[in-house]
Amino acid sequence: MKIEDYMLETPSKMKEIIDGADQLFAEVRRQEIKRIIITGSGTSFHSGLQTYKLMQHFTRVRVDCYYPFAIDEKTFIGDNSKTLLVGISQGGSSFSTYNAMKIARKAGCMVASMAGDEEALIDEVSDFVLTVKCGEEKAGAKTKGFYCTKLNLTLLALQLARETGKLSDDQYKSEIEAIEETADHFHETYDAAIQWIEKNKEKLSEVKDIRIIGTSEIYGDTLEAALKLLETMRIPVTGYEFEEFIHGIYNAINEESAIIIIDTDQEKRMEKMIEVLSKWTNNIFIIGKNASSDSKNMVVPFINHSFYKTYEYLIPIQLICAKIPPLRGVDPGIPKDPQFHKKLGSKKIMA
Repeated sequence: MKIEDYMLETPSKMKEIIDGADQLFAEVRRQEIKRIIITGSGTSFHSGLQTYKLMQHFTRVRVDCYYPFAIDEKTFIGDNSKTLLVGISQGGSSFSTYNAMKIARKAGCMVASMAGDEEALIDEVSDFVLTVKCGEEKAGAKTKGFYCTKLNLTLLALQLARETGKLSDDQYKSEIEAIEETADHFHETYDAAIQWIEKNKEKLSEVKDIRIIGTSEIYGDTLEAALKLLETMRIPVTGYEFEEFIHGIYNAINEESAIIIIDTDQEKRMEKMIEVLSKWTNNIFIIGKNASSDSKNMVVPFINHSFYKTYEYLIPIQLICAKIPPLRGVDPGIPKDPQFHKKLGSKKIMA
């Protein structure tokens, strides 16, 4: 299957995960939890980074997100018996995440795993196995798994909040309905993105480097957009939050630079920045409901929910990853070196 095939499965998989939430989180939601730590690499880290503020909002406990390499014995101070560490690995075989989870367990934390496969390596050191039931995704660049992992983290938070009385049953139901509404909007955005890419495929296939600019509330999505483009386009790509970009990064923009702006209508200086950057490069592509009608821009009536917009804005960029690399002679579903992790010993390779 191609990347776009997995993407099209996303809405139905999201609803399946929602339907199974009461059972999946039945045990963990009954624990007394005072702190949550999320760890994972790449797409898994971005899932946590995009979701941790939402989780903190609903649970009203401290939520942190760390790369596995940043976790060591000094990460955990004092009594950790009410700290829940959630280790995320889409394939479930990341040794770095596995090792971070072992450190947390030794420090006295409760440990949960979120893998896309059952009976994963990271499940071996988990008190709570919270499988992300998104189904098979063999493409090297994960898309469906990113949405479903963010949803799993969101549901964990909502379940904890309902269990502890921070959300009523009606409020929980309202949040679920808002997520489902956004999922129902997926195909409309997908179809619009296909048309947008078709109009711009020649320009997009010729770019030499890309900068992604997003606003603070979608910073995790911005970093994920950069990672997916880098993985599939095989060119330099970096992602920045708006404020970070204007504090120096803009100096690197020239006539060969391509810029993709994810405009959620939260940053009032965005229009002025676009005006300035347009004097340096003609390759500016804007994704947003209020973008101008220029053919390089994708204008879609996003729902733009404060928390659940995360299921909308990345769709067109993931489709660039699916549609443009073949025009450059690259199969985006296959990593540059399928044996890379075996050579580096970074993942447990299943027979």
